Order: sequence, then structure tokens, then C-alpha cells
Amino acid sequence: MSDATTIATAAGPARLRRSSRRTLAISVLPDGMVDLVAPRDARVPDIVARVSKRLRWIARQRRAFAAMNRNRVPLSYESGATHRYLGKQYRLKVRRADSVSVRLIGSYFQIVAETGRPAEVEDLLNGWLREKAVEQFSARLAKWNDWCRERRLPVPRVRLLRMPKRWGSSHRDGRIYLNPELVKAPSICIDYVIAHEICHLQHPQHNRAFFNLLDQVFPNWRGTKARLEQLQ
Repeated sequence: MSDATTIATAAGPARLRRSSRRTLAISVLPDGMVDLVAPRDARVPDIVARVSKRLRWIARQRRAFAAMNRNRVPLSYESGATHRYLGKQYRLKVRRADSVSVRLIGSYFQIVAETGRPAEVEDLLNGWLREKAVEQFSARLAKWNDWCRERRLPVPRVRLLRMPKRWGSSHRDGRIYLNPELVKAPSICIDYVIAHEICHLQHPQHNRAFFNLLDQVFPNWRGTKARLEQLQ
């Protein structure tokens, strides 16, 4: 993928990158910026024209992000703060000791830290969540192994990758990249993202064949997708 450039559109300045994809992808980032990924041979006037046709959708996305940003409470890493794991809220209980650990007991994250400072607690909790992300994603992805073999698709392999605007992506060789933040979402949302990326192994583009397959393997994906978007 090429380096990003900025172009003027009816929706304001937009970030444009080029790739080998066949169609233009239009996204709105949480800060309201329009992000474009276009085919290498796409003309800028044509790209700008396509953006103009999506102004209402772009405005809705921006309003949704603005509302979420207003209501978002900054995360705290002291005793009493709440954090999500698999869609549920858990409170922190922090105490100091020489031997550090993180355990999920009942409705609490029991965190033992050397200093108890928020930065240390944040590192410990994020490390624990990352380990659980590998466990959860790997187990759920393994359920698709036989399905992929039957269709002569590569056996999927999970990789963690922080992505500012995506929950997942896939590669034709079977690599499935999942955002570690996804482990905070309900289990059904994780399963939806995995199903979405698995379908891309057979149909790389968001075309009719892709959505027909997604309808087959995950019939309630639209409602689950809407639920997931509320968590962003």
C-alpha cells in the first residue's frame, strides 16, 4: 500500500492511499477524518466524485463518532475502575506486592503490582488481555479449520494487530489479523469478525458473493455488526 496523501473533497480533506484493491474503500475515522483506499489506477476526480455521493453516510458516521466521543469516559487504572472483557464489566482491585499478577475472580480483576501506580497497572492488565486475546481468538478460529479444508482454503492462523479503524483483516495465505481490543467485546461479536474474515479467504472483495456467503455462515451478522459498532 502506498504512502498517504491528502486530497480535497466535498466532505473536507481526506486521506488517500493506493493499493491493489479493485474498488474504492471509504471509511470515517473516530476523529471524523475521511480515509480512502483506492485502486492504483483510479483518477482523483473520479475518487472525489464517489465521495460526493456518500456525503449523507459520511455525515451519519461523523455524528455517531461525535456522540460516542462525548460519552466516552477515559479509562482509569486504580482500584474501583471498570474494564471490559468478553463484553462484561469488571472492577479493578489493586494491591502492592513484590510478585506481580493479574487474576479474574468473580466480578473483579485482582491485580498485584510492585508500585500500584496506574501506568504499571495498565501494563499488567493490557498484557493479561493480550494473552487472553490470543487464547480466545485461536480457539474460535480453530473451529473453522475443517470448513476451510473442505473448500481448499488455507487453514487460518491468528495474528494480533492494533488497527485504528478495523477489527480484523485477512490475507490470502490464511493469516487472520485481529485487533487485540476485540477481546473486550461480547463473544458473539468476536465470532462475527472471525466469520467475516474467513469469508474473505474465499471472496476477497465486499461483493455479492461475499455477502451471500456471510449470510450463510453467520445469518444474524447485521445485528451483531451494529452491536459491535456501539462499542467503538
